[in-house]
Amino acid sequence: MGYSVYPKLRAIYSFIPISEEIESLFMAEGVLDFRNRFGKMIFLKRFPPSDNDLEDFLRMIPFSLAKLVRKQIHGSSGEFFDIYLKSYELSDIKDIINGDKGFFIEELRGKTFEIEGLDYYMQKGMWKDCWVLGFSKYKERHNKIDIEIALDKCYYSFLLKGVRNLPYAEAIETEEFILTLINFKNKLWLYRLKKFYDLQDFEIRRFLIPEGNVYKNFSMEEGITENEFVKEFLNICYRDFKFRMYSMRSILAFFFLLDLKMNEIISIYRSKLLDLNRERFREIWEKLYVGS
Repeated sequence: MGYSVYPKLRAIYSFIPISEEIESLFMAEGVLDFRNRFGKMIFLKRFPPSDNDLEDFLRMIPFSLAKLVRKQIHGSSGEFFDIYLKSYELSDIKDIINGDKGFFIEELRGKTFEIEGLDYYMQKGMWKDCWVLGFSKYKERHNKIDIEIALDKCYYSFLLKGVRNLPYAEAIETEEFILTLINFKNKLWLYRLKKFYDLQDFEIRRFLIPEGNVYKNFSMEEGITENEFVKEFLNICYRDFKFRMYSMRSILAFFFLLDLKMNEIISIYRSKLLDLNRERFREIWEKLYVGS
C-alpha cells in the first residue's frame, strides 16, 4: 500500500538532528552554551520554537506531527495509526501515576491526580480492562509498577491486534517491527530487574510483555541498558525508514526515531539544568532519559 505522506516525512527527516549535532549539545558548558548551540541547529528551520519552554517544545514535536500525518492516512491504516497514537495518552497516564502532570491529551493536560482519582477517566475506552486489572493489584500491594505493567501489556496487545487489519503483506512486516520493539523493551526490563532488583526468573516473567523471542527465552537473556536500547533501536528505525519506503513500517520507524532523538536532547538539557559534568551525566543518563 502506498503512503503519499512518506515523501513529506523524508523531507522532514533531513532536518532531524544527526549524532554529531547531539554530541555538540552534550559537550556544551552549561545551559547558556547549550541554548546557543541548540539555537544554531538546522532542525529549528523546520520546527521553529513555539515558546520558551524548551522541553515542552521538543516533546510536542512528534505528537503534533503524528496528528497531522493521521489526517493523511485512511482506511485500516488510519485505524491502526490511531492505536499508535494512544502511546501519547499512555505517556500521560504514566506521568500522572508517578506524580507528574498530563501533557499530550486535552483532558489530561496540566492536570494531576491521585491514582484513585484517575479511576473515572480510565473506566472508558481501550484502557478499561487493563486498568481494572492493574488497579486491583495496586490496591493490594501499593506498587505503581503493577499499573504500568498492565497498561504496557494492554497497549502492545492492541498494536498487534490492530496489525491484523492491515493488508496481508504490510501486516507481516509491520508486525515484525512491533515484535522487534517489544524484544527491545523486554531486554530493557530484564536489565533493570536483574541489576537493581535481583529477581528470580519466575518473578521476572510478570514484568515482561508476553510477546516475542526475548519473552520466550528470557532466562537466557542478559538485557540491555537504556543507552544501548537507544543506539540499537535508532539504527533499526533509520534502516526501516530509509529502506521500507511507502509502508506503515516506515512511518512507525520515522516516529520512533523522532521520539528517540527528541528524548536524547531533552535528557542532555536536563543534565545542563542540573549542572552535571559529562562523566556524571553518563553515570545517571538512564534516570534523566525520558523515553521509556
